[in-house]
Amino acid sequence: MAKPACIAVQHGLCITAYGAVNPCCASKDFKHITEIDNIVDYVRNDKGLERKRAFEIESKNWLDECLGCKEKSSRGLMSRKDKMLNWFPNGDEKWSAEHKEAYVHMDISFGNTCSQQCIMCNSNFSSKWLKHDLELYQEQKRPGGTNNVMSRNVNTMPMKNWSLTYEHLDQITSLVSEETRIIEIKGGEPLYDKRFNYFVQAVLQRNPDVKISTNTNGIHFSKKTIDMLNDIKKLNIDISYDGTGKIYEWIRSSKWDLALENFKRCLSHLRHSPTLNYTTMMYNVDHFETYYNWAADMAEKYDRRIPIHFTQVVTAPKHIGPVFASKDRIKNGISQLEMMYDDPRDAGASDSIIYQPRIEKLIGFLKKCYDQTPGPDDKGKSVEVHNWLAKIRGWDIKDYADM
Repeated sequence: MAKPACIAVQHGLCITAYGAVNPCCASKDFKHITEIDNIVDYVRNDKGLERKRAFEIESKNWLDECLGCKEKSSRGLMSRKDKMLNWFPNGDEKWSAEHKEAYVHMDISFGNTCSQQCIMCNSNFSSKWLKHDLELYQEQKRPGGTNNVMSRNVNTMPMKNWSLTYEHLDQITSLVSEETRIIEIKGGEPLYDKRFNYFVQAVLQRNPDVKISTNTNGIHFSKKTIDMLNDIKKLNIDISYDGTGKIYEWIRSSKWDLALENFKRCLSHLRHSPTLNYTTMMYNVDHFETYYNWAADMAEKYDRRIPIHFTQVVTAPKHIGPVFASKDRIKNGISQLEMMYDDPRDAGASDSIIYQPRIEKLIGFLKKCYDQTPGPDDKGKSVEVHNWLAKIRGWDIKDYADM
């Protein structure tokens, strides 16, 4: 099928939490940093990467590494490529040819060091999962071991903690130019890492107008951290809360009271406007209204607009996706989203140009989920995955919420 060229493939750099060096965070891995002597030399001179960039422009087909975006688009979800095209609408083939060495967008993770153990995550992105993933991997290797591949893609995970060196950060920083527009800093947990300030200051020395965007789990808003963030001229900060109360604790592993205390401190002292991110799955598919009302209460109390982005739908691990919720819960979730569409409490959610479009996409996706009925094998695996998660958590969300 015909497709516009992707600005990420041509002018993006992503370093994942486990060390892959890719054009963007959505692609399958192009190269691992352990196979690269110097990041700058690789992105400027690697012949294999050059051929893939040419193919991406010239061919009507998708790169194998980019099939995830193709699949998302075919399912009616917003792909990473869609986002890049929205962010950089002028990055066409002519501009690309004239700015071959420009990196307009970077997506950098310092490593997998994290302070949370989210149920939709794994040890690739969170050091908190490493112990459990290693145990699962060893169990599968034993003769007659339990086959839990549906819980974790253990055969494709490095199974170790990893982080960028300061030399790596200096190499990445040297690629920043006046054409660099956005640098996203992800994790692990960015605000849990002392390299955050080192990297940001180095970037801004090369281009003071770069927009720094970061996604945080929201439990590290100390005075020192907030003061550091307030010194950044252009900052977009997304806070990932996927529910409230016990739903939050089940999904994110941290105590809700801690998250709430940090969010209040953020609203009281951060001069930038934070955005709330919500990832939809079987556990929170009917929690939208409660979440929205909590955010609206915060907006009223602190007299601040609070955009909400329904950014992601869990597709991996597959068996905690929204389709595994009951029909009644999916239907209820759709009704809640329709109610929230016009931001009835004027919390500031609709101030974001992507609030309503993403709700529309999510409603469409959940309607498809409602029409699907997972087979017995998938239902059984969903139960197995849930029981495994409950064992790790030490408690079960089903004891606190109707699932």
